[in-house]
Amino acid sequence: METTKNLYQRRERELVEDIVVLEKAIKNFWEILPIPACTTSPIFIILETGKSFDTLFNYKKDELIGETLKKVSFDKNNFEALLDNLSIKRKVSNIEIALKAKDGDKILALVSAIAQEDDDREAFSYLFSFVDVTLIKKTEEELQEKVVALEKFQKIAIGRELKMVELKEALGRSHEEVKKLIRQLAEKN
Repeated sequence: METTKNLYQRRERELVEDIVVLEKAIKNFWEILPIPACTTSPIFIILETGKSFDTLFNYKKDELIGETLKKVSFDKNNFEALLDNLSIKRKVSNIEIALKAKDGDKILALVSAIAQEDDDREAFSYLFSFVDVTLIKKTEEELQEKVVALEKFQKIAIGRELKMVELKEALGRSHEEVKKLIRQLAEKN
C-alpha cells in the first residue's frame, strides 16, 4: 500500500514538473513569435499577448492582459461584426480591420482568428493573429495617386504631340502655299 502511494506521489511530481516545462515552452513561444498574436477568453478578454503584438500596438508587456480586445479597435462597429462572425463561424481569415495603437495611431491589419474548443464544441478561448498592412495600403494609395498624375501627364503629352503633328501639317501646307504664291509672283514678273 505504501509503495502504491509513493508511486502516485512520484507520478504527481513528474506531472507537475512536466507542466512547469510546458509553461516555460509556451512562454518562450510567445516571446519569439514574429507575428502579432494574442489569446482571448470566450468574451474577448485578452489572456496572453506576444512580444510582436505588444510592439504593434505600442503597449508594454501585460498592459493589455485583462482588457477587452475591443480596446485596440479603431472602428467599434466593424470590429464588433468581426467578433460576432467569429462567434458563429469559429474561424475567420484575413479580414481587413482598422485598429488603434496606444497612441491613437490607426493600424490597418489583416485579422485572422480561430476558436479553441473543448470536446463539446464550446469555445474556451480564441487565438488571434494580426498582419499590419498599413504601410502597404499607404504605398498603394501613393502609387495610385502617381498613376493618376502620370495619366494626366500622358494625356497632356499626347495632346501636345497631336497638336505638334497638326501644326507640322499646317506648316507644311503653309510652305506649299508660300511656294505656290512665289511661283505665281515669279510668273507675273
